[in-house]
Amino acid sequence: MNIKSALILAFFSSIYFSAFSQEKSEEYSDYSYLWEEDDKKKKKKKRKKKEKPIPVDTVITKADSLIINSDSLRYDALIIPADTLLPDTTKNIVTADTLQSEKPAKEPKPKRERVERPPISDFREPMVLPNEDGSINGGMTYTQIDGKDYVGLVLSPEFKIGKVGVGLNVPILYGLDDNSIRTEIFEDGVGVARLFRYIRYGKQKADPVYVKAGEISGLMLGYGGLMNNYTNSTSYEKRKVGIHADFNYDRFIGLELLYSDLNPESFNLFGARPYIRPLSSFPIKIINTLEVGASYIADKDQTAIITSDSTSTTYAFTKSGAKGLGLDMGVTLLSVPFIQIDLFASYAKLNISSDTLTQLANSFGENDFKTGSGSSVGLNFRMHFIADVFSTDIRIERLNNSDHYIPQFFNATYEINKDARIASLITTEGKNGIYGALRGHVLKKVSLGGSIMIPDEISAASPAFVELTADMERLANKFSFHGSYVKGDLDDLGDAFKFDERSLAKMRFIYHMNKFLATGVDYYWLFTPTADGGYQSTKYVMPYFGVSISL
Repeated sequence: MNIKSALILAFFSSIYFSAFSQEKSEEYSDYSYLWEEDDKKKKKKKRKKKEKPIPVDTVITKADSLIINSDSLRYDALIIPADTLLPDTTKNIVTADTLQSEKPAKEPKPKRERVERPPISDFREPMVLPNEDGSINGGMTYTQIDGKDYVGLVLSPEFKIGKVGVGLNVPILYGLDDNSIRTEIFEDGVGVARLFRYIRYGKQKADPVYVKAGEISGLMLGYGGLMNNYTNSTSYEKRKVGIHADFNYDRFIGLELLYSDLNPESFNLFGARPYIRPLSSFPIKIINTLEVGASYIADKDQTAIITSDSTSTTYAFTKSGAKGLGLDMGVTLLSVPFIQIDLFASYAKLNISSDTLTQLANSFGENDFKTGSGSSVGLNFRMHFIADVFSTDIRIERLNNSDHYIPQFFNATYEINKDARIASLITTEGKNGIYGALRGHVLKKVSLGGSIMIPDEISAASPAFVELTADMERLANKFSFHGSYVKGDLDDLGDAFKFDERSLAKMRFIYHMNKFLATGVDYYWLFTPTADGGYQSTKYVMPYFGVSISL
């Protein structure tokens, strides 16, 4: 073999061995991923032992570095200023210290909340106020006073703004006989202030503050042992301007006040009743409604009374003071949405003495005359039907009286003639009796009420008492009626509705021709002083044509 042949043989041998080695490598290349994957897993496990798992979207912050971990990115020692982070990237930001040992935060202990006093619905709160939303009534009128003819204009607007209510009575009467404007309404007493029937703030027993100045009617002090159905105005032109207030704090403690006449000439009838609900914070429903009060009433009225002959007189038996002291208490036995039942009791004692009264008592053979006392126990049922479409109060009370005592002594007839009222105590016998009252409303458009006090044996020494009220506003959009009637010293119930010197009546009838125009008549049976120091009943009939607008 020559050199040329040897080189050719060596070339082909190298090609053969190269091809053989290539085939062997490709034969095992498809399974190489097995050991390559194992190596990757081992490296990953080692890395996991060194680092804790971090959620994909979590950012860990330290004072000098941040770690951002996603599927395929890892940035170590990346510094990002705190104020450059976008709002949505900070929702999962936590501190490294928190990741290392995150302990649940202790919940703060709840503060001891103040126990709310349970709501107390008071049955002495009026269910409906007349003309509660306000109205404007008035027009041209004609009337006779003391036998003289008058024509003029009478306006009686009532307004309400929030808790404030105002009622006016503005008569402008021109005398056809003497051709002059009648000014007697502005003379003596409170004068021009009589133009205001009332100014009121709040609603009694419903609001923490209630104040009313002006004409006061139907007033009950406490639970009515000493004063019930009281009115301070028995005259049309000589109306008194009094003040009545009731303040209560947190349904716990309160004070009720009354002053009958702001005329500064003398100290007129004054009443005060502090009261307390000492257990109002207790969770027991019956006990926490307990109310206890004490009433004090004093009347030293020596205001000059102008008589019809232009002279004046004063009361004889109030000079030393007509006083009364009362204690009462009440509790709500049941209170559910459709009925509330209240139990109450009262004790009252009169203290009226003067030399003049003693002399008069001696003339009747009462040589040891002293005013007496009385007590009462009663229930009141307040019922609501069909979502307060119809509501009613039913009150029944048993009266126990000693001699020389009249229950609810300061009532609507007291202001007619105080001397006559006090003198009647001399012959009053201690007869027990019953007092009942019924009041209700329908759709707050019709409000009716009445009360009666009946001794077990009715006589002149044990008289009865009757009272009626009615308020109807725009029935069938045509008729309105507002009225009150009182009669006391009844020795025969057959005389209950006969007008005489024992009666008081105020009535207004209105026919609405449309939303703005109306015609009607006002009727008053009230009293005026006489020349001999007494009183005489006076009738006022005042037809009118004008406006009637509900606000």
